[in-house]
Amino acid sequence: MKSLRLVCTTLVAGAAGCSLPIIGGSSSSARPTVLAVATDTADIARLVVQVREFRSSSVVSVVAWDADDAAFGLRTSVSRTGRLVGGVRFGDHLLYMTPLYASRMGGFKYAAVTQGHLLLRARPQRDYYSCFYGKECSPMVTIGVGVPDSVLRANRDSLVVTFYPSVMEPWTITLRREVIAPYLNKLDSVVAQLRKTATM
Repeated sequence: MKSLRLVCTTLVAGAAGCSLPIIGGSSSSARPTVLAVATDTADIARLVVQVREFRSSSVVSVVAWDADDAAFGLRTSVSRTGRLVGGVRFGDHLLYMTPLYASRMGGFKYAAVTQGHLLLRARPQRDYYSCFYGKECSPMVTIGVGVPDSVLRANRDSLVVTFYPSVMEPWTITLRREVIAPYLNKLDSVVAQLRKTATM
């Protein structure tokens, strides 16, 4: 079984060209605010966590990936009232990948965390602002699967998703705590801030 692990051990804030997220309030700038967090150590996988916000948008997105392997990562969106609305269903996270990456691994007909817990396949998505938020780019076109919030949080030490092709052998993506925890921490802070703003 083929396997690829997304690993990160250290986070250092302050990537060039990025700013802390500002949720709510007014601004004459149309540029979305973003927080990019990454290590500057070459031998350590560099984690990028971005908060993407357009003030005119009804949602704020949180995206995380390894800058040294941007072919896959995690993503979700939060409504202005602090509700998870991203992924395949409300409350899901999206484990995304590029179509080319999936094809090279053998493609997949379906995916699962365990044999008894199948994950819904996401429709192809296009991100026209994939390089708009700093020096690191996420994929412009992705496919993937929805991961329920409860499943991601229950497996925050390590989440292994197995992909089953029609013909070739299954392959996996392993998301480790060093990726999941910073992503969820940032997401939770965004949710808390949006809920606080919505009640003002």
